[in-house]
Amino acid sequence: MATRRVLITAIGGNVGQGVLKALRAGRNGYHVVGIDMEPLAAGFSLVDKYYQVPRTGEPAFQKAFANIVRNEAVEAVYVCSPGELEFFSRHQDELESELSITVMVNPLPVIHTGSDKLKTAEFLRDHGFCFPESVAVSDQQGIDRLIERYGLPLIVKPRLGFSSHNIFLLDSREKIGAAATLVPDLIVQRYLPDERSEYTAATLSGRDKKVRARIVLRRDLIQGTTYRTELVEDTNFDRQIVAIVEALGAVGPCNLQFRVVEGTIYVFEINPRFSGTSGVRYLYGFNDCEMAFDLLHLKTEVRQPTLNQTVVLRYWNEICIPNTSFEDLRQGRTKHDGYETAIREIPTR
Repeated sequence: MATRRVLITAIGGNVGQGVLKALRAGRNGYHVVGIDMEPLAAGFSLVDKYYQVPRTGEPAFQKAFANIVRNEAVEAVYVCSPGELEFFSRHQDELESELSITVMVNPLPVIHTGSDKLKTAEFLRDHGFCFPESVAVSDQQGIDRLIERYGLPLIVKPRLGFSSHNIFLLDSREKIGAAATLVPDLIVQRYLPDERSEYTAATLSGRDKKVRARIVLRRDLIQGTTYRTELVEDTNFDRQIVAIVEALGAVGPCNLQFRVVEGTIYVFEINPRFSGTSGVRYLYGFNDCEMAFDLLHLKTEVRQPTLNQTVVLRYWNEICIPNTSFEDLRQGRTKHDGYETAIREIPTR
């Protein structure tokens, strides 16, 4: 079987490392190139070849990226940092034409809808889907309406971006005002109770914007990150998720986060990209990273896989790089040839 050659961006982050795990568990063999702007990226020790690169979007980045793609004969690129989505989407046609690669990134309007929480809520509203009502923190009348309809507390969080930082559950107008003075450009959102009913869903769509496969996981969070998951098979959830993603117009991967109120899903976040649970989903038989390569690069149709009823518990792991120092690694005097600790093979059952 031929080894496919792929590049993963932001290999120092959990999304890139999750994509790497999924590809290593795939049917195909992959020569994986990892890039990151951080010289101490742990993922450098896990890939077949690594490169430190300038920050995405800087003038030197595009030339460095093109040289790596050509030198490594890369076929497809997995875009794994939220901050890189706009650059790669904006330049997708140019990069694919000049470098003969497939860039796995969503269309720009989809990225803009997902990265702006107010636009996410407006998109869901305008297409007739249930959503947690949201207003800008500067909309005092809108906040009054939320309090009148739903009471306190309310969720207050940044309007832009994909980070879980600066998310507050606040129980007074005074606290909402205080948050607005500390963090710019916030939104105020209806609070959906019952943290035990929080879910993450992933889909994979073709270039025709039709969903080919989907998975729903119930999740527990710690500091905004999924750390325990179990499979949920519910045709009602599936139907709603597919409808939302197809209305959005996603191409490739998409991740929805939602809670359930009286059997109806209320999506509060859309991540139009590979997500933090990419390194979890393949354990359920849902390897969207490999399916994306097949569907978008090889143009081979994929189908909904049979999913495994299981539970996944996450934990920290380490990379040990002997006989070096931070400065040696930063200056490139020693290589990232570390090893993972306390790892065993996945058993065959």
